[in-house]
Amino acid sequence: MLPFYLIFFASGFAALVYEVSWNRQLGLLFGHTSHASAVVLAAYFGGLAIGYFVGGRWANRVCPFRGYACCEIAAGIWAFAVPTLLQWGSTTSWGSALQSSDPSVQLAARVLFSLLLLAPATIALGATLPLMNEMLQRVPSGDGRTLTKERLTRAYAFNVLGAVLGVVAASSMLLASIGVVKISWFAALISIGCGLVAVTLAGRGTKISSAEKMVPQGTEAEPVLQEHRFPMYWLLVVTVSGGGTLALEVLYTRLFTFVFHNSTYTFSFVLISFLLGISLGAFLVQRWLQSSSPYRIASWVGGMVAGLIPVSVIGFVLFTELQYFRSGDTFASYYLGGLLLVLVVTCPIAIGSGMFLPLAWSVGHPTRTIDSRTIGRLTLFNTVAAACGAIAASFLLFPTVGIWSSFAFLALLFLVPVLTNPVQFGFRWARFAMPAAVLLTCLPLVVGAPESWGGAAGKDRLVKRWHSSYGWIDVVQHPRTGVLKVQQNLHYRYGATGSNAEREFRQAHLPLFIHPNPTNALFLGLGTGMTAGGAIPHQELEAISIVELIPEVVEAAAMLGKENRRVVEDPRVQMIVDDARHYLLTSETRYDVIVADLFVPWESETGYLYTVEQFAAVKKNLRKGGLFCQWLPLYQLGSDDFQMIADSLRDQFPHVTLWWGRLNANRPILALVASMDPLRVDQAATDRRLEAMQQRGELDDTYLANAKQLVQLYAGDWPRRQGMTLNRDEHPWVEFQSPLSHRSGRLIRNQTLHDMVEFTFEPMTADSLIYKPASDRSPPVDRRWQRTVLFPAP
Repeated sequence: MLPFYLIFFASGFAALVYEVSWNRQLGLLFGHTSHASAVVLAAYFGGLAIGYFVGGRWANRVCPFRGYACCEIAAGIWAFAVPTLLQWGSTTSWGSALQSSDPSVQLAARVLFSLLLLAPATIALGATLPLMNEMLQRVPSGDGRTLTKERLTRAYAFNVLGAVLGVVAASSMLLASIGVVKISWFAALISIGCGLVAVTLAGRGTKISSAEKMVPQGTEAEPVLQEHRFPMYWLLVVTVSGGGTLALEVLYTRLFTFVFHNSTYTFSFVLISFLLGISLGAFLVQRWLQSSSPYRIASWVGGMVAGLIPVSVIGFVLFTELQYFRSGDTFASYYLGGLLLVLVVTCPIAIGSGMFLPLAWSVGHPTRTIDSRTIGRLTLFNTVAAACGAIAASFLLFPTVGIWSSFAFLALLFLVPVLTNPVQFGFRWARFAMPAAVLLTCLPLVVGAPESWGGAAGKDRLVKRWHSSYGWIDVVQHPRTGVLKVQQNLHYRYGATGSNAEREFRQAHLPLFIHPNPTNALFLGLGTGMTAGGAIPHQELEAISIVELIPEVVEAAAMLGKENRRVVEDPRVQMIVDDARHYLLTSETRYDVIVADLFVPWESETGYLYTVEQFAAVKKNLRKGGLFCQWLPLYQLGSDDFQMIADSLRDQFPHVTLWWGRLNANRPILALVASMDPLRVDQAATDRRLEAMQQRGELDDTYLANAKQLVQLYAGDWPRRQGMTLNRDEHPWVEFQSPLSHRSGRLIRNQTLHDMVEFTFEPMTADSLIYKPASDRSPPVDRRWQRTVLFPAP
């Protein structure tokens, strides 16, 4: 039987790689928003659900070996076609509907487009489960008896175990090294290989009539137990377990963002843990069934999962105090430590939730075999509920009742198999004792504030909190200084008022003063609104556009109006809630200046804002003579990461210059300013603009006292280097490399920064800045002065 288990293992691997790859490919078309991810998830699971139903109806009407082979091969062939079809769809009449300004039209078009695009492959993948059941039933065991239903559960467990390996592969450097599209082609080859192997195994099968399937060869028919009179109970159980399991996966992912950096690696921890748990649950439930009734098991497992949910959350909060997780000095030790923490917290729950579907299969028919229609029907309900549960957790539970009450609600949901169980057992007290114990355990989550336990909330005072589909968005205030901050999920800060104001305003002032006469500007990212607020005093600007991904951040920035010059309310400002890449690709507006804020490079899918394709989209949206300013947090990048971003920008622009935003050795900030022509800074004209703003009391920055001080921040030209690895949509190296740089201590700060300034920045040419009235092309910049400021003598 091992070959059958192995091909289902490989099929599970391919299915998860498809999901990761297609989610990224469609995200580039729709924008990497939470709503777009929900659309792709619904389309993927919807196709699988249809496949389970269709496969269940047809599995016993065709040769299962050939049917399975056709499904796997069809999925593989279609996977090869998806990128081409995606490109075709975005350029046809679909494109306008997908980007419609009417939200309802846009949502309907995206759901339909995604479903149609993925349906041939996902339906084929879903149909493989009932077909595998038929394959296994036609293979005799060693004693000549036909296969018992336990073997399907083992095959299912191997399938999920393969999915675990698929997640590990997709969340490792393979996605960047092989490529986002090419890794789906790699999975397609695996699917096609599974189909070909299935054909070669056909010779092991024997033809079985309907009567033989009802009574396995060499055995007597099992008695039809009274328990089999309750099929609706098992439909309810698989629906609850499917929706609850995916909802829990979403909520635990939110929970772990409180202590992990939101990188591709850390998001995969929860998925790995849940898939591993589901696989183990499928293995374990068969052993349990040898000594207990499926109804009794369903009750005990439901109570166990319900009780473990609040216990795991409370234990997690008390253990971590919601502080950043640190483990070891290397990325490998951090990765293993983080994965172990997630496994301890979530895997026992996943093991329990993974038992329900195999349990339902085991009572689906009163013989030693399982009817394929039953499998298709039960798995259909389970999968549809899973998609609905994930979407409901993201857009209903979390935003309305918050994360703690959401966990309590799901704990109570898993009591449904206990409270609705139609079969009575000897321990009747357990039916009432388990719900009572779960309710008591959930009370601290519902009536308490777990984030405040043990000082987990930190020193800042919470002013207001939004429960968004992206997690918590908070406005907090330092109790002593009164400094206001906007932060996401407790630790990721969008900026602050107070001493940060001068530097954040400078991030707008510098590119706007470099441009001789900007009339409109685009800011990618709002955060606290301080950077975009720096554009308000520039009276020559007729229009200011700001793109922000998270709508709640816009509300938070509005609360900081006194500090950010009321940028959200300014009549010249247009607020656009959208993914930055998506806006650039769909907008027809051209700008004199585009400013990209400080994007954390290791944030999941944020690396796409540093790719060659992103910079090409920026170039498309610049007017003649326009410039693009990309701010970089050097203290969050390794040397290789920085050089890859600079090389990728230089690939699109003939002139890329470097400018200091903050001369601080521990937390340095640098801007890459890109243009099609050399920059021209007219000393007299720039001094007049600076002086006028200073006289109005709207500029007080020692680094921008006059034009000469402005160009003192110029650090040189980034050269075009041949043969360098670029950060691309297909190979998002920065997203996968920067977490390694961060955890391995290879960030550009202190000594690493000193070496880069001395050996990389200072030797660079200075040809892309023309400073008038200087007689030559080199501005009067002593770049050794910058090193003196960064590293003052003791």
